[in-house]
Amino acid sequence: IAQLWGNRPEDFISAIAEVKDRGYQAIDLNMGCPDGTVIKNHGGSDLILHPADAARVIAAAKETGLPVSVKTRLGFNNLDTYKSWLPFLLQQDVQLLTVHLRTRKEMSKVPAHYELIDEIIAMRDAISPNTLLQINGDIADRAAGLKLVQEHPGIDGIMIGRGIFNDPYCFEHEPKEHSLAENLELLRMQLDLYDEFTANFGPMHFQKLKRFFKIYVRNFSYASDLRMALMDTNTTTEVREILAQFDQEWAAHKAASVTA
Repeated sequence: IAQLWGNRPEDFISAIAEVKDRGYQAIDLNMGCPDGTVIKNHGGSDLILHPADAARVIAAAKETGLPVSVKTRLGFNNLDTYKSWLPFLLQQDVQLLTVHLRTRKEMSKVPAHYELIDEIIAMRDAISPNTLLQINGDIADRAAGLKLVQEHPGIDGIMIGRGIFNDPYCFEHEPKEHSLAENLELLRMQLDLYDEFTANFGPMHFQKLKRFFKIYVRNFSYASDLRMALMDTNTTTEVREILAQFDQEWAAHKAASVTA
């Protein structure tokens, strides 16, 4: 699934045709992103303020023949906006609606409004019963998501956002302890994916990759030292070199601890 944002229908028609050729099977329309740059360019949660544009974008996306979903928030500045905004989206007959249970103004600074879930389910059932409903906001892991579904019959799925930064294994069916080696192997896999994407689609912004290092490098001796070293890198090759050096030093450290 490719997630796209913007407000010009003609851009979506051309972009979706391209991602369809690359093998993507569905399109998710981002109508909830709170980023200032995205909003300035009339995408993300800015569409909450311009429902007519939102409708045109959805209609254009549907013309491509791919399944279309929408991710959004409860409102831009005012929480009560959900009472008109969500029914409006449901009237567009999308396959899946994902609702982040906060407004754009609230960002992630307040608890997600779980108290509104049942009302939102009722909206879906009344307006577009065939639309799947997915909930996002403060869901830490798979177990928390399943608990939410059990408490609110009618939810079809859950989305985990910030939870992945606290636990890269948050989707596991049976949570368990994971070793440092497993964590660093996940980091190496992300480096490989980064390089693969760059080779296929052009250069990426390496600095943005660094925000993910803290997911894997934490909760062990010398974690802060390793993170600092990784943050000074400028290429995936440099990251791999530092990880290789760390592996050697960590093995020596464990060997010395056993001897002692």
